[in-house]
Amino acid sequence: MKTIKYIINSIFIGVFTIFIFNFIGQFVNLKLPFSIFSICLIGFFRLPGFIVLLIFLVI
Repeated sequence: MKTIKYIINSIFIGVFTIFIFNFIGQFVNLKLPFSIFSICLIGFFRLPGFIVLLIFLVI
């Protein structure tokens, strides 16, 4: 039961983070894609996953 709760919580955090970043990023012309890969990367690895996605976005 803890594992399922952790997975659902991680997915929610990933979706919420991408949504907030895209809302703020529209003013500076940055946008992260809504995909299973990006949601899982941000959800499970949190800040390091977000930084990796930003690096790939800039490159």
